[in-house]
Amino acid sequence: MTTLTPELIAGLMNNVPAQKELESIRVTASEPGSARYEIDVPASVLNYHGRIHGGFVSTLLEIAAGMATYAYGVSNVALACSTNFIRAVSNQRLSVEARPSHKGRATAVVHATI
Repeated sequence: MTTLTPELIAGLMNNVPAQKELESIRVTASEPGSARYEIDVPASVLNYHGRIHGGFVSTLLEIAAGMATYAYGVSNVALACSTNFIRAVSNQRLSVEARPSHKGRATAVVHATI
């Protein structure tokens, strides 16, 4: 496991958009090609069923994928992002993790889970 230096955390956090709902993200682990963070989900992102809105879930997963790719030591942008929703998630602290399945010269494929 890579030591979480302030410089590494700052670089990983560059993948987080400047949105109030994302202010509670805390990086908990990182190594080349992977990253893990926690977030206390704010009530403002709940849908009318009291569950976390799917668009917010997709945002959390894309952030994790960007962090994991950055952990390889390269700047990145998402080329595509697809989310499979398995079950509804209540308002709670979430742990989001991303791991690589492929790294090429110019692209990487990363799978993120909550």
